[in-house]
Amino acid sequence: MRLENQVAIITGGAHGIGRGIARRLAKEGAAVVLADIDGAAARSSAAEIEADHARALSVPCDVSVSSQVEGLMALTLEKLGRLDILVNNAALVHHRESNTHFLELSQEAWQRALDVNLSGMFLCSQQAARIMVRQVVEGRGTGGSILNMGSGGGSRAHRQLFNYDTTKGGIEAATRAMALDLAPWKIRVNTLVPGNTAVANSMGGAIGPEAAQSTIPLGHPGSPADIAAAAAYLASDDGRYVTGQRLFIDGGMDAQLRSPGVDVRIDKERLSQRFSTGKAQRP
Repeated sequence: MRLENQVAIITGGAHGIGRGIARRLAKEGAAVVLADIDGAAARSSAAEIEADHARALSVPCDVSVSSQVEGLMALTLEKLGRLDILVNNAALVHHRESNTHFLELSQEAWQRALDVNLSGMFLCSQQAARIMVRQVVEGRGTGGSILNMGSGGGSRAHRQLFNYDTTKGGIEAATRAMALDLAPWKIRVNTLVPGNTAVANSMGGAIGPEAAQSTIPLGHPGSPADIAAAAAYLASDDGRYVTGQRLFIDGGMDAQLRSPGVDVRIDKERLSQRFSTGKAQRP
């Protein structure tokens, strides 16, 4: 119950990683607000959380529309009285079948990615931070936590995902800048960087067992619960001295130069047998 008596907004909270984070923060004691453009799914996910004896609120919201973000913040304060945590999870996610080469990318698709992934993060973060600052000034809070959802595409490129990767790189830069500006009020800002995660709206990457073993060092895709565990850490006092950082939850993908499928192969079975006898052995 590390987040007892705190209130968290999770954008894109109806599905996948956002839903997993909402459930975990609720289990940690927070009252959670699931903001999602899919209002029906948000209501359903909030009802599941409430069935587990936690407090949850659903709000239909397009984060790229300033008036809707204002409504989200106002309703959160009206119903729950405060705001301590914001998770900027809502994003325009490209599926493999809709990937577009840079040479064929339309201005409309480019602008939509900017509107949702970057402007949405800006609108939610600025309005949430203003609430958190006010709480600190009035003696009703000691800071806050803003978590932005990054991607491996923020530092390394996907093919045919120019607009998505560009916005994710911008999110990492925004995290550092916000962390410095908001530090005087003890508002911490960090980026979560998931690797291949098994969710319904995944890009179809290393999800299957065979593909995962050939690309992910730990040999399997992540789950929303894996990302949610990292979010709970950064949102709580356990992460009170961490700000302006990226936390990779990717099974080791960012650490490798080449994928295991094309790199030096190890004889796992031989090494396992050699070092499982309980006796120290020299190389």
